[in-house]
This record gives sequence, structure tokens and C-alpha cells, in this order.
Amino acid sequence: MKKVVKLTESDLHKVVKRVIEEQKDETLMKKLMRKLKGVSDEQLEYNIKNDLPWDWKGSKEGFYDKMENKKQYKGTN
Repeated sequence: MKKVVKLTESDLHKVVKRVIEEQKDETLMKKLMRKLKGVSDEQLEYNIKNDLPWDWKGSKEGFYDKMENKKQYKGTN
């Protein structure tokens, strides 16, 4: 069952303002995390372009080599 909620213009203004503030905070948090992990702007663009994790600091070949080794690991119990 759908519920109808009536908003005044000021309520809508508050909601939009809060959403914008949360987006700014998220962007700020991502920038802080990137700085803490030592990822440059150029490295971030490279990672996005090559579908790598945003905090990866190496090349795509290095990443895939690392992942291949993990996939092939067959531990014993």
C-alpha cells in the first residue's frame, strides 16, 4: 500500500539541502581516504579507467598477477 506524504516548500528545501551536504561529506571522505592511502589523482584516474580498486597503487598487470595467484592457491586442511 502506498503512503502519500505532503511536503511544504520549506520541508523540500531542507531535504534537498541535507542530500547535498551528505554528498559533499562523502566526496570529502573519499578524498581523505585516498590521501591517507597515498593514491595520487593520476593513479585514481588510471584505476578507474582500468576497472581496478580505487586504492590500488600499482599497474593493472600487477593487480591481475596478484589476483591470479590468489585464485590458484589450493590450501590444505
